[in-house]
Amino acid sequence: MYKNILCAIDGSEHSLRAATQACEMARQSGGSLSFIVVTKPLKISSEAKQYLERESLLGEATYIVAPMTEQVLDEAKRAAKKAEIKDVKTVIREGQAARKIVEYAKLQRCDVIVLGSRGRGDIESLLLGSVAHKISSLAPCTVILVR
Repeated sequence: MYKNILCAIDGSEHSLRAATQACEMARQSGGSLSFIVVTKPLKISSEAKQYLERESLLGEATYIVAPMTEQVLDEAKRAAKKAEIKDVKTVIREGQAARKIVEYAKLQRCDVIVLGSRGRGDIESLLLGSVAHKISSLAPCTVILVR
């Protein structure tokens, strides 16, 4: 069965169902479970960036966690706790969702990626294709789409 499970979440109804499914899979297999949320890059002015660099406030990739992102992660952690999964990892990445999720899955050698069939995508998804479709095309492992 799957030993290294990655679940991509964005707070949509489908992703919350995916989180529940991923928790059940981890519980049944005794595998590890990671939740990943990908946020859009924070745009700051060049002056603000220079100030932060001068004051040594920018180092390795740091993420300003929006309240919505925290809420999404909290809901996923509650689902894991309910399924009695003790070792749950949460990951936040910044950038293009499909690319970052696949990148992380490769790096961590995930056996499966679980995600909602539809997320909170915007107009870009309609024009360029859904995140779920991109992940299923690029992933190095099994992809399970949850409705």
